Amino acid sequence: MDLKTFGEGDFDAKQWINKAWRSSGNQEKEIFVANTVSRLQLYMKQLTNSLDETTTQIVTSIPRILQDASALQLEGAMLQQKLLSLEQKVQSVEEQTGHSIESLQKIDQLKSRLETAASALREADKWAALATSLEDILESGVPTQGEKLAELSEQVAAMTASLEVLSEAPDYENKRLQLETLYNRLEAAISPPLIEALTQMDAERTATYVSLFSGMGRAVSVCRCWRRAAAARLATSWRRLDAHTLAALTRMLATEAGRQVDWLTNVLKSETPLAELIRLYTDLLLSLDPPPTKVVSANLKLCSSPEEGILLLTDLRNDIEDFITCIEGVIDAPRQNKETLLAGILREFGRAAYAPLRELLPKYTELQSQLLLNYLNDPQLKQEDLLELSRAILTVSERCEGWLVTAQTRARKIAGDAMYPYYMPAVENFISSLSLLISSHSRRIESTFLSSATSGQTTGVLSSCFPASLMLQTAAANILDTLAQIKVEEETKDPTPLHDLPTLLLEAEVRQRLPSYRAEPPASAAVLRRSAEQLRGLARAVLRNPVDVQLEKIPQLSVWNNNDALSTDLPDFALSPQEYITEIGQYLMTLPQHLELHLSEKQAPLQFLSDVCTHTCEVYAEKILNIRNMDALGTKRCLNDIVYLSSVVEDLGSTITPSLRNLEKSLRAATPSPSSE
Repeated sequence: MDLKTFGEGDFDAKQWINKAWRSSGNQEKEIFVANTVSRLQLYMKQLTNSLDETTTQIVTSIPRILQDASALQLEGAMLQQKLLSLEQKVQSVEEQTGHSIESLQKIDQLKSRLETAASALREADKWAALATSLEDILESGVPTQGEKLAELSEQVAAMTASLEVLSEAPDYENKRLQLETLYNRLEAAISPPLIEALTQMDAERTATYVSLFSGMGRAVSVCRCWRRAAAARLATSWRRLDAHTLAALTRMLATEAGRQVDWLTNVLKSETPLAELIRLYTDLLLSLDPPPTKVVSANLKLCSSPEEGILLLTDLRNDIEDFITCIEGVIDAPRQNKETLLAGILREFGRAAYAPLRELLPKYTELQSQLLLNYLNDPQLKQEDLLELSRAILTVSERCEGWLVTAQTRARKIAGDAMYPYYMPAVENFISSLSLLISSHSRRIESTFLSSATSGQTTGVLSSCFPASLMLQTAAANILDTLAQIKVEEETKDPTPLHDLPTLLLEAEVRQRLPSYRAEPPASAAVLRRSAEQLRGLARAVLRNPVDVQLEKIPQLSVWNNNDALSTDLPDFALSPQEYITEIGQYLMTLPQHLELHLSEKQAPLQFLSDVCTHTCEVYAEKILNIRNMDALGTKRCLNDIVYLSSVVEDLGSTITPSLRNLEKSLRAATPSPSSE
């Protein structure tokens, strides 16, 4: 029987009995109970006996445990005393040996100083021998054979190492100056043969000289000699070219770029081969003879037309871009030790590469101005007929957008954003000439109109001055719309140093004004805007002239006064509109069909018609107020004319002005009502 069940915290006697009963089979309950009780009593007796035995053992063992604990405590106290005694002995030993250790340290320091002194003496002897040997070599001439050069290289390296050992010597500075002098003499002696080896691209000889310079700690001098040799060789190749063109120069330099980087890396052991290549090409581009800028300028002078000159500038930009792309390919080529180039070095190279284009950009303004101004040499723009000349100018204005967009696209191909300081002056020259043409023709139209008006020949909408001024005003508006619609797009922000064209092509002062070139319209746009407004006013004046001529007669008409009494009693229906107002009415009624012939929906013909109606009403009211001594019949006639004009204006879709309406009310109030019979 498992007694653990009785020790569990959740023991339930009923559950245990039921479980035991189920596991007993079909045994009788009385028998099962008797057997179970007997077994439990037996287990209880065994458990009690076991507890008694365990208790007896514990009681008998406690005195022995206490005795062992006392003995252990005594041993601990004795061990503590021994540790204290040992600590005292250690302290005593440390005090006794401290002085000995200090003595040993002093002895060791003295030994080190003696060894250093001995080494310094040996190095001093070695230094003297090496210095004497190097002096003899310089006096007798530096050898050129490979083996002797290798020995000289080892000797130079030994002298450099020996000087480092003698850094604590009292005469170190004198020795350093002496060695520097020897190295200067040696460098002067071996630089010519090194340059010769570099010029001939002799890798074996060059490597020997490189090790010699490295032994002197003057690797920079090797790169300087390499630049001199490479520059001289490339300059000679440039001079020997059959045709001096920028394309040929860029091909030559692009071909050499990869080869020079490999030479710098493998032969000269340079840690910065790309930077050295960029410096070489920067200096070379600025010192070539003949200069690339002079060559391109000469080719530009040979261009027979502005189109050919602009094409040359475009090709020049493409050649430079190809060269830049090739150099970028060399820079971005995978290498073991990736070199990071400073932006300043790349920017200097970029300015040297773009120097020919930078020098020729001012020529672009002249070329583009000539190209745009050639469009104004059309014979149609030189004819005398007012209407035909206005039509020709209108045609030119409609084609301006295409011309300017094409010019802008070509300009961006030449210099991107950097082109606007040179492109916008060309646009200004073109627009200014066109504005001058419009202003001159506008004055001719105005002069013709005034002359006709003075002689009484103007016929308003039927006059050629009206469509001529409208067409000219439309031409000015078209040009203004073109200038507003041409968007100046900026290139990608934060370009790489080799593609930052504003920095590479423009001076600092011009770059600061670059946003204004993008945002501000040409100065001639203001002149065009004033011309457009003046032409619109001129067209309205021509359109109103027949009305003004008739309205000018009103104050002088004799029908307003000195009427006899019998005429005064005439009924209103017996009165008819007077000739001046019928002339005005007939003119106004014919305006819609004539305006539709000359005006498009964009030009708002109804607005012109409404303007003429409003002007007629306003001036009519003013002229009536200028009539003096108007009698009763004159008032009736005036009211009849106002009613006629009101009906005409309403038929045209407009209304009379408040001033004329108020005047009509005032006249009616002043008119006596007819007497009843």
